[in-house]
Amino acid sequence: MWDGRFAKPSDSTMEELNNSLAIDKALIEEDIAGSCAWAGALLACGVLSRVEHDSIVAGLNGILADHHSGAIKYLPTDEDIHMAVERLLVEKIGETGGKLHTGRSRNDQVVTDVRIYVKKRCAAIERGITDVQKALLKRAEADISVIMPGYTHLQQAQPILLSHYWLSFLFRLEREKKRFVNASKGADSLPLGSGALAGAGFAIDREKLAEALGFKQVCPNSIDAVASRDFILETLSCCASLAIACSRYAEDLIIWSSREFGFIELDDAWSTGSSMMPQKKNPDSLELIRAKAGRCIGNYTGFASTLKGVGLAYCKDLQEDKEPLFDSLSQMELVCTVLTKVMETLTVNAEAMFRGLDPFLLATDLADYLVGKSMPFRQAHKVLGKIVAFCIEKKRNLQTLTVEELKGFSELFKTDVTAVFKWENAIAHRNVSGGTGMESVKAQISAAKKLVGK
Repeated sequence: MWDGRFAKPSDSTMEELNNSLAIDKALIEEDIAGSCAWAGALLACGVLSRVEHDSIVAGLNGILADHHSGAIKYLPTDEDIHMAVERLLVEKIGETGGKLHTGRSRNDQVVTDVRIYVKKRCAAIERGITDVQKALLKRAEADISVIMPGYTHLQQAQPILLSHYWLSFLFRLEREKKRFVNASKGADSLPLGSGALAGAGFAIDREKLAEALGFKQVCPNSIDAVASRDFILETLSCCASLAIACSRYAEDLIIWSSREFGFIELDDAWSTGSSMMPQKKNPDSLELIRAKAGRCIGNYTGFASTLKGVGLAYCKDLQEDKEPLFDSLSQMELVCTVLTKVMETLTVNAEAMFRGLDPFLLATDLADYLVGKSMPFRQAHKVLGKIVAFCIEKKRNLQTLTVEELKGFSELFKTDVTAVFKWENAIAHRNVSGGTGMESVKAQISAAKKLVGK
C-alpha cells in the first residue's frame, strides 16, 4: 500500500503487530455498505463514471455474497478488513476497484464502519434487554401473591411481594436500555468524507451520504470526526453498567438457590454439575453472568486508559478500540439471552420463602402502629427495640406476644394490634405508589406492560 515511499518491506514481526484483520473482519458488512455509499458519492461528484460505479457496486455485493457463503479467503498480506475488501474488489473487477479509495482515508473509513456497527449492536442489546424485561413481567404476574422476606445488608428487613422484587429489576433494566439508546444516538453522526483529518479533496455531498448510510447528521469537524472514540467509550460504559446490574441480581439468585435459602431452583438446562460430587447442581449460568461485569468493566477501563494519551487526529493506538468494544457488546447480548431463559425457567419455592419470614420483619409495622396512636416515631422505634430485645432474651416469637405483654412496653397497645401480626396486612399497608402493596404492585405491572409493549 505504501511501497512508493519505503525502500524495503516491513519486518514480519512488525506486520504481525500491525495487522488487525483477525479483529476488524467483523466489520465487513459495514465496510461494504460504506464503500457502496462512497462509490455513489464519487459518482455524484464526477470522479466515477456510471459504468465504473456499477462495476464497483456489483463487485462489492459479490464480496458480500462470498462472505455470507463462507467463500472469502483472506491472505496474510491483508492488513485489515479495508485493505482485504479492496484487494478482493480489484481481483473481481480489475483496476477500476482501485478508484474506490479516491478522497477517502482509512481514518474516516474505519470510524464510519464502527459507528454503523455500534448503532446496530446497541439496537440488538436493546431488544435483548426487552426480552429480559418480558420474562420478569411474566414472573411478576405469576408470583404476585408470594410473600417473601426483603433484605438490606443481607439481613431480613421487611416483608415484600416477590413480584415487587422482580419489578425492581425490570425498572432498573429500563434505565439500562435508555443508556444504549443514548449511546446509539452518540454514534449517529457520519465521519465519512473527513479524509485523513482535513476533509475530502472532492465535492462530496456528505449530507446525502449520511442519508444513504442511515445517519441523522454529519460530523461537523473533520479532525474531531476521525479522532472521536468517545462514542465507543460511552458504549463500553453502557455495557459495564448493564453487566453490573445483571451481576447484582444474579448474586441474589445464586444465594436464593442455595440449600440454606431454597427460595428458587434453576432449570437443569441452565445449571451444571460437578466432575467429582455427583449431587451438585451449580448455578453456573448466573455465576458467569456475574463474572461478565468484571470483564466489561475491564474493557471500559482498558480502552479509557489507551484513549487518554492519544493526540489528535488519528494515531495507531486507536486500532485497539475494536477488540474491547466487540467483546463487551457480544458478551452482553449473550448475557441478555441467557438471563431471559433463566428467568423463564426457574422454579419459585413459595413455601420456603414464606417459612423464611422472620417475625421480627413486623417490627416496623408495630412501630407504625404506635405512631398511629400518636406516639412520635423515634419513641416508637425505641419501644420496639426493647420488645425485640425481650423476645431475643426470652426466646419468644414476636407474633406470639399477648396484648397484655405488649402493654408492658406501652399502654398504647390495644386489642386491634393483633391485626399487625398478619403478613397480608403488612403488605397491604405498603400501597403507597411504588411500594410493595398489592395494589401498588399491580399498578407497577401495568406501567411495566407499557414499557415492554405488552
